[in-house]
Amino acid sequence: MAFFKETTRSLRAYLILAGILGTAGQVAGALSAEAYPISRLLSFVGIAIALAYAWLGFAFKSLITSAPRRIEQVLIAGAGYSIALAAIAAIVAIALRSSEEAGGALVRGALGLVITLYVLKNVRRLAREAQAPTSASSSSSAA
Repeated sequence: MAFFKETTRSLRAYLILAGILGTAGQVAGALSAEAYPISRLLSFVGIAIALAYAWLGFAFKSLITSAPRRIEQVLIAGAGYSIALAAIAAIVAIALRSSEEAGGALVRGALGLVITLYVLKNVRRLAREAQAPTSASSSSSAA
């Protein structure tokens, strides 16, 4: 489906927006008066990942051609954080006997994973497309 093919511009916009909103949300969590020390620690990790997403967005055009693996690594780290956070929230909610919160945490983690996999798939496609013209021109110049 051509409708679901993201462009460099749309992925840049997504990464910048996710980075800015993620940073704001994580800073709010870290500064919350009700936050436990472990919650603050998780928020600081989230701030680092959100800032990395924003950085990817701003540097996306150069990274997609020169270091697409770096983009993949940050996205995979973000997916891992999302899954770990969902699992921790679900375990805490189950321990507190709150099945609704446990279900919500798992749904948020699953949704974050699906979105990240979608973005990762498109990053890999764009990296292949960015490399294709250079490999085609180098093979034609060799002949």
